[in-house]
Amino acid sequence: MNELVSNAINSLEVAKMVDKQHSDLLKDIRRYTGQLIEGKIPFNDFFIESSYVSDNNRTLPCFMVTKKGCEFIAHKLTGQKGTEFTAKYINRFHEMEEGKALTPLHPAVASGVADLGRVTERIMKNQGSAPYKIAEVFKFECEQFGLRLPPDFIKIPEYEQLRLAVEQ
Repeated sequence: MNELVSNAINSLEVAKMVDKQHSDLLKDIRRYTGQLIEGKIPFNDFFIESSYVSDNNRTLPCFMVTKKGCEFIAHKLTGQKGTEFTAKYINRFHEMEEGKALTPLHPAVASGVADLGRVTERIMKNQGSAPYKIAEVFKFECEQFGLRLPPDFIKIPEYEQLRLAVEQ
């Protein structure tokens, strides 16, 4: 799931890029997924069902659109709109790949990452793991979901640095 989250953009963002109402884009995507299912082609390579919380605190449907999904949508558009969307989604995915822009993480996924971090911390503390080891594992878990933590997130105490240097 982590790759799907970090390598996809929300259908709300896609709707803005193609200058279309989100509800209309959802109808299109549902039609595409139905046609893919009919053709026995897995649609999750293109579109991942999701949801978001609106400004009114309502949970509403959306899709996470993968790079393949954007290519799929771009092939359905013609003329200026098609050209502009193609350029926009290509730039967006290049930004994501280069780490210049982070994909907004769905609140449920963010909550799941936080829960995973708490469980990991509890287990590792019960096993007597050093705090910097817990931080290393949490940083790794975050990276699996496309979240980057600052380089100085893990602080290894000086005495541990010395011990590690001696062991090598």
